[in-house]
Amino acid sequence: RINIMPESIPSRNPLRPVVALSAGFLFFLSALTLLFHRDIPDWQVLFLRYAGAIAAALLCGFIAGGFPRGGASRMLEIILPVFIILFSFDSMSGLTHFVNPHAADGALASLDTSIFGEAPGIMLQPFIRPWLTTILQLCYTSYYAIPIAFCLMLYFQGRRAEFDRTVFGIVMAFFLSYIGYLLVPALGPRFYLKDAFTADLMRGPVASAIDAALNILEGENWDAFPSGHTMIVLVVLIYAWRIDRRFFRGALPFAAGLILSTVYLRYHYAVDVIAGMALAPVSAVISERLFCRLSGNKPQDAEHHRA
Repeated sequence: RINIMPESIPSRNPLRPVVALSAGFLFFLSALTLLFHRDIPDWQVLFLRYAGAIAAALLCGFIAGGFPRGGASRMLEIILPVFIILFSFDSMSGLTHFVNPHAADGALASLDTSIFGEAPGIMLQPFIRPWLTTILQLCYTSYYAIPIAFCLMLYFQGRRAEFDRTVFGIVMAFFLSYIGYLLVPALGPRFYLKDAFTADLMRGPVASAIDAALNILEGENWDAFPSGHTMIVLVVLIYAWRIDRRFFRGALPFAAGLILSTVYLRYHYAVDVIAGMALAPVSAVISERLFCRLSGNKPQDAEHHRA
């Protein structure tokens, strides 16, 4: 069960938990870089990038602790988690396949076939329509919109304790998904099974533009397992269910479309999605306990702010 910290218990330093979590994860990636430095091209550059990011996170935490909530502290609370998530994901492209060069696409594709009898992406081919592709491509981008919208809503409503806890939970979910990429590196069916698909997705101009933008932003990374898109949006829905049921109801259709789109658009194997769904509540529970430990607050029940 996830307990939401009541508004009457503000964090003395709102960035302390997320800074500690981020610094710890970046230190873990730094250690991997040193451990596998012989296999990593330009490992010195990657290591220095991690060292710089750790220093920046710690500095932001120090600055935020010296100011009241507002002004510089406000900007840091919003910007730092986004920076850490994007930086960590970008750095994984120079780390994942060198730390674990054993691609898991074959095993994941075989597992999909053993469960469903055929690759789910191939099973969905008879249902492909241009309008459906466009809708699901738009739903897929809600992976970015739903977490940002929910956190900004909490922040500008002044629900800072809930904002702190939710941001920490989202960052934790991202980091756990990144660990999954290291343990089970996979490119996804759009690359591994591209010759097995016999039907085009019939992307129109909107869907094509979104897909091209995603390819630029995310690149060809070994990031299929687990489905981070599924995991992150479900973590947000868990917090939304506890904090604001109106937001939960509004986001639910987009989240459902997103989950379907991951397989329909061939970004993920079905087992990636299943893993993301299973890990979301696990991540929420772990982040709740760790947040309380790092913030010095005890989990406790409170009236949930439901709109």
